[in-house]
Amino acid sequence: MDTNALIQFSLWLPIDLNKFFWAKFEESLSRGEWVLLDVMVDEIKFGNDGLKKWCEKQKQKGLMRSITDDHRNRGAEINNTYKMIDDVTGKSTGDTYLIAYAESNKLVVFSREAPRKGNGDLYKIPDVCKALKVEQIYKPREFLEAIGYRN
Repeated sequence: MDTNALIQFSLWLPIDLNKFFWAKFEESLSRGEWVLLDVMVDEIKFGNDGLKKWCEKQKQKGLMRSITDDHRNRGAEINNTYKMIDDVTGKSTGDTYLIAYAESNKLVVFSREAPRKGNGDLYKIPDVCKALKVEQIYKPREFLEAIGYRN
């Protein structure tokens, strides 16, 4: 799961107000159906203490996964072929690792990121997933159904 989707869920379904969703998400992590990557969690910055605490609990429970040197190397290869990382800000470094992890583990990427707009723009997650034939979903409903979230 991309950081943008994780943050958006914490805004749409605050952890303290929607324990059912977060419990379902945690169950899907424990079954290995979805993965919470350390590099994605590291991108969570200011003003989201509830989400940071929830992620820390997942780490303590052993439900957060870490990338390996193989994923880092593959991420660099991906960026060399499909320029994703902004050289000035370093933004989107985690995206290459997310795709590399999903590719090597045959997982689906969930991201709310839109494809790039023009040929001169940096590649985005949907562009690279499509090029590498890594399955990717965009719609929150698909993710909610995948974790068994139903009212």
